[in-house]
Amino acid sequence: MKLSLKPIRTRLYKAWLRSRLDHYTRSLHAIAAQRENDFHAERMLHRAVSRTKAKLQSL
Repeated sequence: MKLSLKPIRTRLYKAWLRSRLDHYTRSLHAIAAQRENDFHAERMLHRAVSRTKAKLQSL
């Protein structure tokens, strides 16, 4: 009876691929969250600039 390593190797390879996929997915979610934060920060900054320009022009 010969023990085959192929099923074990295949299982380990699938587990490694799943691990990489999870890592990539988490990274993509982090990037998406950062973009959302950047968008909100940009909007707030744009509003502040607009208000400041309006106040300056009113003087």
